[in-house]
Amino acid sequence: RGLVVASAVEIGPVSQKPRPATSPRRLPTVPDCGPPTAAEVDALAEFVARADRLLVITGAGASTESNVPDYRSPNGAYSTGFKPMTHQEFMRSEQNQKRYWARSFAGWRAFAERTVPNAAHHALADAQRHGQVWRLITQNVDRLHHAAGSEDALELHGTTHETVCVACGDVRDRRRFQLELRTLNPRFTEAVDASERNAHGKEKSFMTKTRPDGDVELANASAAVHDFVVPRCARCGGGPVKPRVVFFGDAVEPATHHAATSMSDGADAVLVVGSSVSTFSAFRLVRDAARRNVPIAILTKGETRADALAEIKVERLAGQTLPLVVERARALEMYGY
Repeated sequence: RGLVVASAVEIGPVSQKPRPATSPRRLPTVPDCGPPTAAEVDALAEFVARADRLLVITGAGASTESNVPDYRSPNGAYSTGFKPMTHQEFMRSEQNQKRYWARSFAGWRAFAERTVPNAAHHALADAQRHGQVWRLITQNVDRLHHAAGSEDALELHGTTHETVCVACGDVRDRRRFQLELRTLNPRFTEAVDASERNAHGKEKSFMTKTRPDGDVELANASAAVHDFVVPRCARCGGGPVKPRVVFFGDAVEPATHHAATSMSDGADAVLVVGSSVSTFSAFRLVRDAARRNVPIAILTKGETRADALAEIKVERLAGQTLPLVVERARALEMYGY
């Protein structure tokens, strides 16, 4: 299966302007990347227009233009030596659970309440409404696809917007748990509020770097977390309660695994957006489709695990590129040119 890198075709940037995705200045979470060329937009648009059952699989690169950090890009979390908490670490001790929830509580407002969909999310939701996208699977836990209108997006790795009790399986809205954390930890809450008020001031912030899943690094973390109180499960009184996300070392929920497999099996084309598909849970969906000779296209900045399977690879930003692709594909479907 040959790899065609559309960005190798030297044609000037397209003249159309996509719906604004971010502020004019480049956000620190966004990789340095130029605008798409006309050839790149045409290649992806023709790919989309040909498909009857297009499966789109998105990753962290779809949300970096919403100021959500990623793991693997040149400015991603891994570039600083960051290692996310694994499922095994979370389950190992109450102190680890305190550490996770303290950092997640501190970062929640900026991550979930002040983050909005960008042009990539809106373009995919628009494409779904017009029947250009058959199914959408996201590896992201930020729920920005839902906020943009893709309410049936399958969250392969779960979401930080819900919690689940490991003991009894009770699922609850994260906002309720966030209020419990706030009530049980008044001094910690005061420190978080003060840090947010001082975000642009000269004093050293209590919260430092924001991580891809919404948690933040804390100054003097050991002391800050020591007395942090994590509530038990509201239904069974046990726990622990964790975010309903697939931690590293954890497994995708069986129902989600089955739904994702069915989507991959039913697709007649697969478009990967903003993902290196490094995790096997996502890569297998692309690999299995390719084994059925289903065409694969990739829109992401940087190398991916599925590059050898793709017939089209475009290394551009999703928010800059997808609105143009969706608009061009619609023209091809309506007028044939």
